[in-house]
Amino acid sequence: MQSLLRELQDRKLDRVAAAYGVTAWLIVQAASIGLPTFGAPGWVMKVVIVAAMAGFPLALWITWHVVPHPHGRHRFQARNATTDIILLALLGAVVLVSAAQLAALFGILPWVQKSAPGTPAAVSPAQAEQNLLAPPASIAVLPFLNMSGDPAKEYFSDGISEELLNQLANAPALRVAARTSCFAFKGKNEDIRTIAHALNVRAVLEGSVREDGQHIRITAQLINAANGYHLWSHSYDRDLRNILEVQDEIASAITASLTHTLLGKPGGRPAAHRAPVDPGGYRKYLQGQYFAALKTDDGDKKAVELFKQVNKVLPDFAPAYAALGRSYVHMAEFHNRPADLLSEADAALRQALKLDPKNLEALSSHLQLALMHWDWKAAGSDANRLQSLNPHSVFTLRGMNAYYGSLGFPEQQSAALREATRLDPLSFVDLNNLATVYYYLGRFKESASAANDSLALKPNRALAIYTLCSAYAGQRRTSDTRILIGQLLVLHEPDASRGCSLRAAVVGGQLQQAHTLADTIAGGFPTFVFDETDVGTFYLAAGDPAKAGIWFKRAFDHRAQDLFAVSYFPTTPSSLNTMPEWVALKQTPEAKAWQAAHDQIGAKLPG
Repeated sequence: MQSLLRELQDRKLDRVAAAYGVTAWLIVQAASIGLPTFGAPGWVMKVVIVAAMAGFPLALWITWHVVPHPHGRHRFQARNATTDIILLALLGAVVLVSAAQLAALFGILPWVQKSAPGTPAAVSPAQAEQNLLAPPASIAVLPFLNMSGDPAKEYFSDGISEELLNQLANAPALRVAARTSCFAFKGKNEDIRTIAHALNVRAVLEGSVREDGQHIRITAQLINAANGYHLWSHSYDRDLRNILEVQDEIASAITASLTHTLLGKPGGRPAAHRAPVDPGGYRKYLQGQYFAALKTDDGDKKAVELFKQVNKVLPDFAPAYAALGRSYVHMAEFHNRPADLLSEADAALRQALKLDPKNLEALSSHLQLALMHWDWKAAGSDANRLQSLNPHSVFTLRGMNAYYGSLGFPEQQSAALREATRLDPLSFVDLNNLATVYYYLGRFKESASAANDSLALKPNRALAIYTLCSAYAGQRRTSDTRILIGQLLVLHEPDASRGCSLRAAVVGGQLQQAHTLADTIAGGFPTFVFDETDVGTFYLAAGDPAKAGIWFKRAFDHRAQDLFAVSYFPTTPSSLNTMPEWVALKQTPEAKAWQAAHDQIGAKLPG
């Protein structure tokens, strides 16, 4: 053994191995930086790594067999110990750094992957499939900087950013990250590559807005996330009355640049001539969008008043009517659907679509309104229109989520939500909705994963904790379920806690306990996010079809849009379809119309 080691030293294989390891590592590191910069495809980097690995034994073989022994077979030269130590130290450093990189990659050292405080959470394993490769010609629009010198004008720069985002989202050739995720990076000094990876896009648009009375200056830069280089940049100095024309110019230039550079083909469209707008009216429109984005009761009320004022000043401005209708729909959803709000929403959305039949926001909101009214024919028309205009818009995908969910196609509903989370990976609502649909599909592990993703965005949100708790109950993770039941009580959501306890009791075969919990929830109705259909399913799971029937009839009278879809959820007990109360409901004209709409969709689906 000693003679072999001496032979290796005499032929300097130890030095060759150390030198080769250091050199190959440096080459791979340089390639990992240089190749993306020049837009090289991913397989080139893989070839470099494989070549570096294959070259190691080849270098040792050449040294042994081709290079002659420097001093003959029996002559030993004094070694340079200093050189050996330096080479071995470098090799050791390479091994340690490489090991750390691999550990971070595979999650062995989780602290290496933690985001800086205040930054959006890293993508979890449940979403890893979404970020394998960003779609071609995909873009995120970051909130533009407010350069007006007045913090109160923040709504204006935010609004310009959102309007550009919406215009780009209307281009079918583009994949545009949604507002929620883009605006999560507002005020954060994040690297463009980090943002692009989190939002799963190839390019990022950033810029600034300076608004001064009647004058506006917009500076925009489109950046290739692969190398940080500008694909396009421009500045616009205009009268504020021409703001719509400026937005069209910017959107057209960006679409052309993205489709040409990233898709390798001509794209874009000439900017259309847009009539001047009243600056004061447009400012109120942007203010209304700011309040509507808060998704609060107070925000909705302020937004509605502002949009009404805009409609008086700009009676031909379709986006303001669309935004007004959307705000009314949102208010109706969370206020037990009062008839006056639904009527106001319908009037606003009809006017928006009369002015602009291709307005995706208005179409998506009109689809939701049709589902609330059980107007399945109108809902189908809106759904078909959305898909024909732009199947990849987040407005379309959220509309299809509601459409498929209401008409009993949970698999298609989950597919629409998965695509929505690709465009809006930092959307709490989409992730929690996806977790809920997975639960009803009986895919409890995936439900728990999506619910954890939503909780990473909004910790301690009771809605997500309830969804996660239900998923854990479905998996029979008893101790985890109990912990979350306790958390819901701490958050003062007793009925959410009871709802999860009920699901756990049903899984454990404790139907009497489940029935008692259903009685308590029903006695406090309305409560938490439960509607009449939810209470009916609680009683059905607890083995009380009579009370379940009473609540399903209440859901019928209230036009609960998900009522008839219940029978198509894999987690719904099969006893539902033999209940006399359910059989009676299914014989009504409304139920038959629903079934006809369901069957019409099913006939068009593959398989």
